[in-house]
Amino acid sequence: MWGLRIFLYVVFSINFCFSQKEPVGQNLILFLVDANLFNNTDSRMKFGAKTLIENGVEADYLIPVFPTQSYPNWFSLATGLYVENHNFTADFMFDPNNTLFFERDLGVDDLNEKWWRANPAPFWYSVGKAGIDVHCYWFATCHMPYVDLVVQVPLTRRHSFKNDEEHDLYSYIPNIMKYIQKYQVYRKQLVLLRYDGLGKALRTHGEDSEQTVQELSNFDQQVRKIQEEMETWDLLRSTNLIVLSDHGLIKSEEQNQYYIEECIADSTKIKQIANSLAFALIWPEEEEEDTIFFELKFCDQWANLASVDYEGETKEVEPSVGVYRQHEIPERFHWRNSRFIAPIVLIAQPGYQLLTRQIPSTSVSEKFGREWKMLDGWDNENPDLQGIFMARGPAFKSGYKGGPLEMIDIYQLVLNMLEVDPCHPNNGSWERVSEFLSDELEERSYQPQNFGIRNSRPITLLLVVIEILIVCNFSFYFLPTDLF
Repeated sequence: MWGLRIFLYVVFSINFCFSQKEPVGQNLILFLVDANLFNNTDSRMKFGAKTLIENGVEADYLIPVFPTQSYPNWFSLATGLYVENHNFTADFMFDPNNTLFFERDLGVDDLNEKWWRANPAPFWYSVGKAGIDVHCYWFATCHMPYVDLVVQVPLTRRHSFKNDEEHDLYSYIPNIMKYIQKYQVYRKQLVLLRYDGLGKALRTHGEDSEQTVQELSNFDQQVRKIQEEMETWDLLRSTNLIVLSDHGLIKSEEQNQYYIEECIADSTKIKQIANSLAFALIWPEEEEEDTIFFELKFCDQWANLASVDYEGETKEVEPSVGVYRQHEIPERFHWRNSRFIAPIVLIAQPGYQLLTRQIPSTSVSEKFGREWKMLDGWDNENPDLQGIFMARGPAFKSGYKGGPLEMIDIYQLVLNMLEVDPCHPNNGSWERVSEFLSDELEERSYQPQNFGIRNSRPITLLLVVIEILIVCNFSFYFLPTDLF
């Protein structure tokens, strides 16, 4: 009888304690928007973004990695690594050893394990292994297994560019906040959201279209809704919100299109081209690399733009297309040692575009180059291609504007906020990140506690009850003696 009474007292005490318990730590909602058309003070960002900035922090801008495309930047966000270190080289790739193509989710080989195997661990792997709940809403690759962990993501919430359906993120927000509020006393929560409506509108309709204006408004409404629901569910003291964009886009104009065939005397000497847009990866036939490189290097389409006559004085300017062998690719891109880099690489200046007519190329990129109003992939130092970063919550200062951040910085910020050790070194800078953070986060240390019950003796159970009540900062509440 005594054993039953003590057991009931333990169950009651634990339930009562947890019903009053504070969150076990800080939660994080990370909201990623595809593309970028605005700065943080854009007049079209009327409510959501302004409220976020007034109560949190903003960076001058967010520098993406090169190339400024989706998958390279998503992997840098997830791993904190430059592209040549995480090895997801571009949105369009060619594997010459296996004759495989990756074409931004739209190719027949895109799910082949060769693209995904042996990649560095994303932050949600480290977070999940630390016992933190992970929830993904159209966040790229979040549903893919990594070693011994799979984030369970319903099919309707998995990312694929093949899926053109509209994603109703807005309707999910109240239930997300309800879940965080309910379970934050047991486990920290990481929620990864992604909104692709703005990127689709910019690419398909252009920056001045009604569709883009509407999608920008939709994005701002979602940022506002998240904050309103955080307030409703009393999460502003326990939950951080980060809003960022992966990279910007630049208008595509027909007069800035170059066709690679016009530079080559015999185009059959080129075996394959991949990613013929802002840059092109070129694989010549054997023994033809020197010939193709020379013809491209001195092609009249772009070489004759290397100097201008200004008021009677000739000045050298950078050509509109740079032609490189792999080892000559500028070091600042941190890209030359990536997988599937071709022997010859063309990199166009922002706004210029590379296409083909007969030479074998990645067909999806060629289609986009002819149809899309705005494109990506150019130099990541160009202001039009940079993104935004804004955040609020207990980890951040309030009303603070800081310097620029880089995409590779976000990885360590996420893990530090959730008190999780990284799986690998990263390329980010803690110095850039730390200026945005509250003193509380900078000084906090992580000390895990374990309340495992090893046996069922009454005295041990009673001690566990006392320990739980003390840890909960809870005053003892003596129950009626007839429970014993």
